[in-house]
Amino acid sequence: MFIRQLESLKHVPVDETVRDGDLLFSGRCRVIATPGHTPGHISLHIPELDSVVTGDAAVNENGRLAVANPQFCLDPAGAEQSLRKLEDLRAAHYFCYHGGKLDMG
Repeated sequence: MFIRQLESLKHVPVDETVRDGDLLFSGRCRVIATPGHTPGHISLHIPELDSVVTGDAAVNENGRLAVANPQFCLDPAGAEQSLRKLEDLRAAHYFCYHGGKLDMG
């Protein structure tokens, strides 16, 4: 039922679009495309703080990153690929929508 709700969501107009690798805030934050849970999902990498804001792309599960609620992912394989992309950043801190902050170091 939840997946059907996600699939039926209507798109809304946006003021600005971003793509994987775009820089925000005078270059201090990089957009990381992390689709899978939902199409168009992004995460944010802030190298200066050695941190990543994962949004719904990852969860802190017992001290490790995992796909957040895989049963609700529209594209489970894409979600796994996005998780690997986040892990490959090897950041010291991950801020997950589900599970809170994860310190790697």
